[in-house]
Amino acid sequence: MARAVGAKNPYLWPKINGFHTQGALDQALRHLKNDKIWYVTEKIDGSNICLSTQGWIASRNNIIGMRGMETCKFQGVEIKKTDIERLFYQMDNFKAKLKLVHLDNVEFELLLYGELILRGTGSSAQDLYNYRKKNRNPGDFYCFGIGLVLPENVSLPPIFKNGTLNKEGKQNCFLVPMSIHLSQLLTEFDIAHPPVIVSGRLCDILDDEKLVADIVGKEVEGYVLNGIEGEGLLKIKCIENTLDNVQYRERIVKVIKIIEKLN
Repeated sequence: MARAVGAKNPYLWPKINGFHTQGALDQALRHLKNDKIWYVTEKIDGSNICLSTQGWIASRNNIIGMRGMETCKFQGVEIKKTDIERLFYQMDNFKAKLKLVHLDNVEFELLLYGELILRGTGSSAQDLYNYRKKNRNPGDFYCFGIGLVLPENVSLPPIFKNGTLNKEGKQNCFLVPMSIHLSQLLTEFDIAHPPVIVSGRLCDILDDEKLVADIVGKEVEGYVLNGIEGEGLLKIKCIENTLDNVQYRERIVKVIKIIEKLN
């Protein structure tokens, strides 16, 4: 299907709930109780961008550019034509391998989801997480997941078992967050991305003092967790120290203590 600048992004990446997210307590506690294996990656701060092998570029909600444009400007950042073409070229090669090795020559649409680095951060003009020292510059794109728009009768390749289905008409759009396998493929095609830092049981991850210290010390904005069997997405990041959030944290602690007594 042909897409045009200004049209809605047809395949939205889901919003990620955190352990602090109001209204998401039941989900977080269910994951804690199940205590399965999860992947952990750095949550890179920027603006959500999606690219499609059909040649369009979208923000979180709308298509903002097309392959072949001289420049694509968004949120005060200019992406040059050479950088856009390089990304699409890498995607074409990535898609070709997936088609040959994992999808038995089925025709499909590949999507790259990632963060566009801004001048400063998403909430401040300051470089709060020292991206310049880390050689992350305005206009750089960091992929955090992919989408595979497959015909209705085609299943998601087992290598992407951490993916989830987002139904779109007669086509299935599978959204695949970062995993060790995806990181290896992105590295093969030189697509920048935050690699998997650690994988382990959820309770062990939440007990990792270094992850907490890195967030508090602003070494990172936060971390994204995703279950290896498609359990979903969670994020850990600092939250504003408002009265509502203090009360909400206290509620979470009380509920967890009750669960521990019942078990």
